Amino acid sequence: MAQSNENIVMFPFMAQGHIIPFLALALHIEQRHKNYNITFVSTPLNIKKLKSSLPPNSSINLHEIPFNSSSHGLPPNSENCDVLPYNLVIHLFRASTSLKPAFKEVISSLTRKNQGQPPLCIIADIFFGWTCGVAKEFNLFHAFFSGASSYGLACYYSFWTNLPHKKVTSDEFVLPDFEEASRIHKSQLALNMLEADGTDSWSLFLLLLE
Repeated sequence: MAQSNENIVMFPFMAQGHIIPFLALALHIEQRHKNYNITFVSTPLNIKKLKSSLPPNSSINLHEIPFNSSSHGLPPNSENCDVLPYNLVIHLFRASTSLKPAFKEVISSLTRKNQGQPPLCIIADIFFGWTCGVAKEFNLFHAFFSGASSYGLACYYSFWTNLPHKKVTSDEFVLPDFEEASRIHKSQLALNMLEADGTDSWSLFLLLLE
């Protein structure tokens, strides 16, 4: 049986479409596995919003890590995609890599408080690939979580790896390494995907996650 001091650390990207599924998973774990402690990590303004979303009897620990959006070319208090215009969203993605030292300190602190025993695992966002390195340093289990379907993620990964829309003259294209997928029409692409050419900011950031 799990011991009461086993801690699950959850760390979503700063966007409502990521935070909400993570919170749902955290509440599910809390309900099904009473002996685990859950530490839910995010930046201050996101944590402030989350406090009203937790049931009154929840034991989930909301843990703030510092983030100064102004230091990354973003407007003050910009800690979530929902407050940013499209052209600045990529800046938040790039700025999110600066959270690594603070997140590492969270794991260190939890380890110290638990008499040298690190958390049970880290469940991180797919856009926080660098958390793998932190988990390796502390020799603890690591998993990625996404609210998207496996099919959607496979298409997403294949698209950014191959940029197939740039290799055809028609409005439709196929994913060269995912033959099971249906043909995709350019009208189905998000703006950042439609504009991608391999040298744009989104391409350069997402290819670093591989």
